[in-house]
Amino acid sequence: MKGSAHSPLNRLLRPRSIVVIGGKFAERVIRQCDLLGFSGEIWAVNPHRDVMHSRACYRSLQDLPAVPDAAFVAVPRHETVETVSKLASIGAGGAICYASGFAEVGARGADYQRKLDVAMGDMPVIGPNCYGVLNYLDGVALWPDEQGSKRCEKGVAIISQSGNITVSLTMQRRGVPVAFLISTGNMSGVKTHDYIFAMLENPAVTAIGLYLEGVVDAHQFSVAAIEALKKRIPIVVLESGQSNIGANMTRTHSHSLSPDSQVSQAFYARYGIIQVSSIPQMLETLKLVSLIKPEANRTIASISCSGGEAALMADLVAKNNLQFSEFSGSQTRRLEAVLGDKVTITNPLDYHTYIWGNQAAQTECFRAVYEGTQNLSVNVIDFPIDGICDTLEWNYAVQAITDAKTQSAARVVSVATLHENFPETYQVKMLENNIPPMFGMQECVSAIAASTEFACKVNSADSLVPLLERNKNETKAITLTEFQGKQKLRQAGFSVVEGETVCDSDGATQVALRLGYPVVTKVSSAKVLHKSEMDGVVIGINSRDELVQAVNRLLKISDEILVERQACDPILEMLIGIRIDSTFGRVLVIGAGGKLANLVEDTCVLHFPICENEVLAGLDGLRIAKLLQGYRGPAGDLDAVLSFIMKLAQFALDSANCVAEIEINPLYVYKQGAGVTAIDVVYRFWE
Repeated sequence: MKGSAHSPLNRLLRPRSIVVIGGKFAERVIRQCDLLGFSGEIWAVNPHRDVMHSRACYRSLQDLPAVPDAAFVAVPRHETVETVSKLASIGAGGAICYASGFAEVGARGADYQRKLDVAMGDMPVIGPNCYGVLNYLDGVALWPDEQGSKRCEKGVAIISQSGNITVSLTMQRRGVPVAFLISTGNMSGVKTHDYIFAMLENPAVTAIGLYLEGVVDAHQFSVAAIEALKKRIPIVVLESGQSNIGANMTRTHSHSLSPDSQVSQAFYARYGIIQVSSIPQMLETLKLVSLIKPEANRTIASISCSGGEAALMADLVAKNNLQFSEFSGSQTRRLEAVLGDKVTITNPLDYHTYIWGNQAAQTECFRAVYEGTQNLSVNVIDFPIDGICDTLEWNYAVQAITDAKTQSAARVVSVATLHENFPETYQVKMLENNIPPMFGMQECVSAIAASTEFACKVNSADSLVPLLERNKNETKAITLTEFQGKQKLRQAGFSVVEGETVCDSDGATQVALRLGYPVVTKVSSAKVLHKSEMDGVVIGINSRDELVQAVNRLLKISDEILVERQACDPILEMLIGIRIDSTFGRVLVIGAGGKLANLVEDTCVLHFPICENEVLAGLDGLRIAKLLQGYRGPAGDLDAVLSFIMKLAQFALDSANCVAEIEINPLYVYKQGAGVTAIDVVYRFWE
């Protein structure tokens, strides 16, 4: 959006007057508004019709009785641009552009989208190429299609770049309370962070779900995410696309950079955004965090009448970094009294079927478990098919769950192993008692873990800072030779292996005498990044004859040769890299270096600005961390590694207008107190 960083969207999202412009699709908007019970004014503009869904048609916008808060524009793309311009000129609250054929079709439509950008001015515009807005709080349906949800008093807001996925989400029957569903389309006007800020201003919004095909304006997104953390409003994201590291660069010589998805994952983790991998997981997570306030307590209790379900819960809890709480002596005695001596009293609890159908006994059993110290109590229960099966005893079980929950004031979740085994009638009963009816044990436990992680992140919200904004001076990146790159780092005070460049074997011999054998020779060319792959490196040279032979061979590849002192064997080889990601800007990559870089793909991505605690946590999360800590040998110089990384990060910031990329691979790490040395360097700068 233009104007302020995130202009208010209230007039557009919560209008008291709506104008629809167009034909068939505009008429559908009126119908959907009527079905949801919209109580404001609805006007129709169509110069070729007299009536549209019982509303008289106006010939033009100028004929309207007042300025509309919201407009649904359902005309072809060339007319859309003109209509949006007129709406902006009369001071409308905002517009939804339904038409497609803009930037999503490439160069053919990009010009139309540029014209639309100009036409909207400071007026909020959703789209183009979108379905629009469903506001279930106020009965607003700026929506040209079928939709299957109902009005509510509070719930989640789901913002999706895919129109058809948004339509599908309106049909969910999982008990997720939905306050807003918004199809964003191309986001020419209103961006993701604008929607987040608007939802955070509405106290009826309990959580925010995002279906993204890519992040737009990562800096502002991070600002919005920090605000959401401070307000304890969880954001759950499902991203279908990936960012592109170094879109304007060639691949680095080691091919060792982390996958693009790791960059976005690191971004979401840093700002407490819960990332999921499927639509069901997104809905189940939104349901849980919306209905039960997240807490930083990793313990749960599980109750089922099946050993198989208890075992599956045990596996899932272990995989998701959760724990089972221990029953106290009092709990154990109460459970023994109601379950008898044939049931093992342990968490997860399989209470067998001895008390099945006995509502009073089930109530006491559940209450005894609920009154423990755990964050959440999970009842596993699958329901039979009504009309075919006798459901009476399941009704007893549901009443026992709700009664025990009420009597204990516990935080309770119910979960069915299969989504079809949780009928809507039982969902309603659970929701009336603020018990999330969860679909699938895996989705349930994953949601609990995500909720816990979010709550932990909330505690550090005040220390978070937004992502750095992108450098506007990025042009073409120029690559230095390895020697030139090392000289840049040496001048900045970094420890690099000593060496010189030569053009013949005589020069190489003189350098080797100054450095002392053994030496290493490498081809020296800014055009050759993958030296090892083309047999452009010779190590372990211990004599003049070996050196001459190596240099003469390498001169067939490159006119210049780099001769270096061969460094002592390290405890560990690491990779330290700084890159420009096309979406998120400058990132730091740390991980296993040397041969391990490609073999184990053990890397961690950190976003700028960098802090020491994040670097330490990143190092600790690597598989090579044990080697750094002294696995079967001396510990590496962690202090030197940390100092090198922090200094390199600051160097990149101080040189932001010229440094495009730095990669050190490998960085030799020696024993504690012996420091580190950069062995191979790629250095790229902006032209």
